[in-house]
Amino acid sequence: MDLMNLTPTSDIVEITLKHPNTGETLTNEDKTPMTITFHAPHSKTYKSAMHEQTNKQLKKSRSGKKEVQVTAEELEASSLDVLVKVTEDWNITYEGKNPPIKKAREIYQKVFWIKEQVEEALADSLDFTKA
Repeated sequence: MDLMNLTPTSDIVEITLKHPNTGETLTNEDKTPMTITFHAPHSKTYKSAMHEQTNKQLKKSRSGKKEVQVTAEELEASSLDVLVKVTEDWNITYEGKNPPIKKAREIYQKVFWIKEQVEEALADSLDFTKA
C-alpha cells in the first residue's frame, strides 16, 4: 500500500441536490441535475475560511472579558460564512434562473435544507482516494 493512494485527488466536491422529502435528484429546466461545487475540507480555500472564523473567536476571547460567550446564532452565522466562502460554482435554478454565486448567502438562508445536504456531502468527501 502506498500512502499516496490515500491522498485527495481533487480539492473540489460536487454535490447533486436532492428533493428534501423524496430524495429525488432535482433538475433544472434543461433537465440537467442541480449541482453545487465546493472546495473540499482539505483544500486551502476551505481551511482559510475555517481559520478566519476560528481567528474571530480567538480574537473575541482575548478581548479582556473573563468569560466569553458564544451564541448559537454566532455559530450558525460562522458555519454559513464558511459555506458561502467555499462555494465555487453551481448549476441551480432559483427564482427562474441560474443565479450568480454572490447570492449564495441568501439562497442558503432561504432554502435552508441545502446547507444540511452540503454539510453531509462535505463530511463524506473522503471518497477522494484512488482505487
